[in-house]
Amino acid sequence: GQIYRHVPVLDTGARGSTTTFAQRGIGDVLLAWENEAFLALDELGSGKFDIVVPSVSIKAEPPVSLVDGNVDARGTRKVAEAYLQYLYSDVGQKIAAKHYYRPFKPEAADPADLKRFPKLKLVTIADFDGWKTAQPKYFGNGGVFDQIYKKGQ
Repeated sequence: GQIYRHVPVLDTGARGSTTTFAQRGIGDVLLAWENEAFLALDELGSGKFDIVVPSVSIKAEPPVSLVDGNVDARGTRKVAEAYLQYLYSDVGQKIAAKHYYRPFKPEAADPADLKRFPKLKLVTIADFDGWKTAQPKYFGNGGVFDQIYKKGQ
């Protein structure tokens, strides 16, 4: 709760949090996606703040999908499927790494882009006994998040 109590602005998303911290100068510390921190350095200059990388981090694997009802209603299924396939192609992975996303296929990325990523141990949801266990423990009613949130109010 102590950390949460010191959050002056709780933005609804990563980009908003980065903007609040990096451009508006609100807050002492930003906890952000790796790509957001690197993009902020690109946009604002390397002397504005330091990126501190933990030795261990959670491997974020946000899902990417198409919604059948939406693509069928709009007639965009072919282009949506092509986009999904492109994301994980060698070319797509090379572009991802160039824009500070750790590539799913590092062998497809430019070695110079890969050098920007600090070495760290990545844990997955499996290290927390899977979503079936982690969801209620950390995010369910009365879970760890609720406990932190309530203490911070």
